[in-house]
Amino acid sequence: MVLSAAQLSVLAEQKIDEKLSEMGETRRHEMRLQRAAPSMRLSAGDVTAVVEFPRGLPYGREFPVNFAVYVDGVLQRRAACYYQVTVYDHVLVAMTDIRMDEAITPANAHIEESSVDTLPETTVTDFSRLAGRVAGRYIRKGMVITPPLLAMPRVVSAGSPVELVAESGGITIRAEGVALEAGRIGYVIRVRNASSGKLMRGRVIDEKTVQIIA
Repeated sequence: MVLSAAQLSVLAEQKIDEKLSEMGETRRHEMRLQRAAPSMRLSAGDVTAVVEFPRGLPYGREFPVNFAVYVDGVLQRRAACYYQVTVYDHVLVAMTDIRMDEAITPANAHIEESSVDTLPETTVTDFSRLAGRVAGRYIRKGMVITPPLLAMPRVVSAGSPVELVAESGGITIRAEGVALEAGRIGYVIRVRNASSGKLMRGRVIDEKTVQIIA
C-alpha cells in the first residue's frame, strides 16, 4: 500500500489544528505547506502514524512536522514535512515612528488586524495592555507593537538624588543617595550613599526611591 504525500499533509494539518486548540489558540490562522513529505510504500497491515513537532509551533516561521509510521505496531518509515502557521489578531500598530521612551497613544498607534507571533495572553490588542509601559526602543511606522518593544518609563536619571531604602532584621533603614545611572521602574542600578560614599546596587521603586539589594 502507499501512504501518499497528500495524506501525510492532511494528517499534519489535523494535528496542527489539534495542537493549536490545546494551546488555547482560537484566532484566525492559516497553514502553508512549505515542503511536503515523500510518499511511502508500506507493506499491508494496520497502519499507524505518530506525529510530532520537535520545534513546537512557532508562529510565522517554518517548522518541521515529523512522522513515525508503524505497520502492525512495527516501525516502518520516518519522514518529515515543513509548515508555516500564520496567526492573525487585532493589535496595536505604530502609525508613525515612535521614539524610545515615548508614550504610545492614539496619536501614534491604532488597532488593525495583522499577523502576530505572540500567544493571546501576551498580545498587545489594545491600549490597556500597555500597562503603563512606553517604547523601550525605536519603533518604526507600521511595526506591530509587541512586549519586547516595551519598557517601563525611565524615571531616574544619572546624578538624581534618591532615597535609599534597605531592610535589615525587620527594620527599614533609609538614607540619602545619588543614582549613578539612569533606570526604569523595576530595573537594578548603581547608587552611592550620599553620607558614606559607599557604592551599592538597588532596584528602582519610583522616581524618588531605590530599594537596596544584597
